[in-house]
Amino acid sequence: MIAASDIDQLLLSFCDHRWLKVARIVGNTLQTCEERGVRVTAEEIDARMEVLVGNRQLEAKGNIRNWRYSDVRLPAAV
Repeated sequence: MIAASDIDQLLLSFCDHRWLKVARIVGNTLQTCEERGVRVTAEEIDARMEVLVGNRQLEAKGNIRNWRYSDVRLPAAV
């Protein structure tokens, strides 16, 4: 089991200020969890990605549930 905050931290660690495919971010997160022996589902990661976009920790283009055809990035510094 992995805490939601740990998933968030992992997702954000793979993001940048330039647009990146959601599939890349999710894939990196899943791979890291697997390497660490942590069980996490794609649905859990998907839900956390929505939370990060919803609370504006990430900006999104497209439907983020359609990983290959959507992008996310860290918001610009204000």
